[in-house]
Amino acid sequence: MDQWRIISSAFENNGTGSRILLTTTIQSVTNRCSHGNGYVYQMNTLGKEDSEELAFSVLRSPELENHSESLLGKCDGLPLALVSVSDYLKSSTEATGELCAKLCRDLGSHLTGNHGHDNFSELRKVLLGNYDSFSGSALSCLLYLGIFPNNHPLRKKVLIRRWLAEGYARSDDPWRSEEDTADDNFSNLIDQNIIQPVDTRNNSEVKTCKTHGIMHEFLLNRSLAKRFITTSPHDPRVGINTTNSRHLSVDAAKQTKCMASDEELSRVRSLTIFGDAGDAISYLHKCNLIRVLDLQECSDLNDNHLKRICVLSPWHLKYLNLGGNISELPRSIEGLHCLETLDLRETEIKFLPIEGIMLPHLAHLFGKFMLHKDDLNNVKKISKLLKLFSSNKSNLQTLAGFITDGRKGFLQLIGHMKKLRKVKIWCRHVEGSSNYIADLSKAIQEFTKAPIDMDRVRSLSIDSEEYCEKFLSSLDLEPCSEYSKYHLSSLKIHGKLLRLPPFFTSLSGLIDLCITPATLTQDHLSALINLNRLLYLKLIADKLENLEIKHGALLSLRRLCFVVKSVALAQPKIEQGALPNLVSLQLLCQGLVGLSGIEIRHLKNLKEVTIDSGVTAQTRQDWEQAAKNHPNRPRVLLLGKVDPVESEEPGRPCAIRGRGKSSIGQESSEDGSDSSLKRMRLAEPSSSSQLQVTGHPHPVVVAATEAASQPSMANL
Repeated sequence: MDQWRIISSAFENNGTGSRILLTTTIQSVTNRCSHGNGYVYQMNTLGKEDSEELAFSVLRSPELENHSESLLGKCDGLPLALVSVSDYLKSSTEATGELCAKLCRDLGSHLTGNHGHDNFSELRKVLLGNYDSFSGSALSCLLYLGIFPNNHPLRKKVLIRRWLAEGYARSDDPWRSEEDTADDNFSNLIDQNIIQPVDTRNNSEVKTCKTHGIMHEFLLNRSLAKRFITTSPHDPRVGINTTNSRHLSVDAAKQTKCMASDEELSRVRSLTIFGDAGDAISYLHKCNLIRVLDLQECSDLNDNHLKRICVLSPWHLKYLNLGGNISELPRSIEGLHCLETLDLRETEIKFLPIEGIMLPHLAHLFGKFMLHKDDLNNVKKISKLLKLFSSNKSNLQTLAGFITDGRKGFLQLIGHMKKLRKVKIWCRHVEGSSNYIADLSKAIQEFTKAPIDMDRVRSLSIDSEEYCEKFLSSLDLEPCSEYSKYHLSSLKIHGKLLRLPPFFTSLSGLIDLCITPATLTQDHLSALINLNRLLYLKLIADKLENLEIKHGALLSLRRLCFVVKSVALAQPKIEQGALPNLVSLQLLCQGLVGLSGIEIRHLKNLKEVTIDSGVTAQTRQDWEQAAKNHPNRPRVLLLGKVDPVESEEPGRPCAIRGRGKSSIGQESSEDGSDSSLKRMRLAEPSSSSQLQVTGHPHPVVVAATEAASQPSMANL
């Protein structure tokens, strides 16, 4: 950044309209250099058609192309990777489908230098440059990505909890927590484009990500060679014995039956299974040091397996993620004394034994369940549980979530959970329960008023989709004193809200809000006027009714998202002077026609506009042109599936962000990918340098200018 300050200062106030073009792969550099009068052009990878043209331009044949799908998938549209593959095939005596398949199997060796071919030398330099910039725990977090299959979507919070359980987030700074260190390591991977976001939350935080194909292949080979990861006790992809590897990853689609000895598994600290477990579950009793057991995607897991796992009682186990056909959590779960995360979202468990929440170190509990009926009537057990919570010996921070139907259970326990930070509640309709509203309101108030560290957020999510429309609108809390505001940072309410609950006026510290009224009216919006700290707002409705965001409204808001189900409806009007700090605007309605009267030029800080991928081509072009005419040239992104409330509930689809489009109106292919290959001049000497830049998963071009007006992309 020192070099940037020197360069940019030389062009200040020279009156010549000077421009500086900077290419970088680091997002933080992009943000710093584009601050002010600059703007960002995000370069995208190539689509399928262009990838095939670049890789097989001279060698095109049906036989070759039929065997190339996996190989092209690993290249994932990176020009430098595709050129390297093309050069390799050209240098071979005969380019056949069999050779293509062999290259796909051996690609990792070429990328890391083990028997590497000269055709991959430039690509190898780019990958090694990224790899060598990591050290210590950050390097362990980087290598850890090789555990998961290629192009496998990863939840950020799942990845971070696994790192914490493994001890890969330790810091020499005594003032920094392990959670902060883990978050920094993740942010660094995003910043350097080693992992790319697939989906983001309403508050712009990355929700789901994946490792780019070519980087994943590189990291997997490195991890195998260093005995950091093994996919079997004797992996054929490296020429060494992978005995005593720390992490065992079993992918049923790629594995053959393999027996492992006690010695070979004695140092394994994590076991992750994808597909049928087969005999892999039997490995567990040999893994004496195991800390992470991830069986969420183990398709043949059953209750008997879980009972055996609990009987073994792995003393060091801190993270347990279950899926498959698990329908009952055994009471022997109490033997997992060190467990910190218990994830039951992909199971069929409906009732939770009290032993499941009495684990002393349990911090994060996920699922959709009620307390076991037998435990609710056991006075001795309930008394013991309340004593545990009241003594602050319980570490439970996340409870997402539980079902309540008016009976005693979690609603009565929330007020005693002193360390609770995140709660998800499903409200089930029960006739004749007159005290239900009062009990729920009391539980929410106890949760929001409990003391909390100022640097920690508190999140509440309520789902009453099955309940009557008046239910949520009737929720209320006792009035808050002037000096005791409710400590709630994030609130998500899923249900047909006729009006906002009265307690909204007390949520002065709210930062993140998501609500789902059936019809979004001006009254709903007016009720938010006192939320001065609100940064992120998501509004989901069947239709809009005369909605106008007036001058001076929502002064702090940075991200605004509308999800409208009905088609051909008028979009909200935004007055000039409204939303002065808005950075991201999302208009997710397939019936969006053109700009629908929305003027974005008044939103001076806007950097991103997202529209539904189902809109017409003309509507896309209209928004791209509007973005081009905006001083910031915000990106125009297409969004595929929409997840209305970003719920913790299993089975609900996640939002899939489409390929980003720049604000300059690039030509687009039918699948939404950029047809940028048609504009690449590979024959020129400069093409090698350009390809090396675009060899990174997601390079960024920053155009920073000190001129009074923005230059056109053609001049750049």
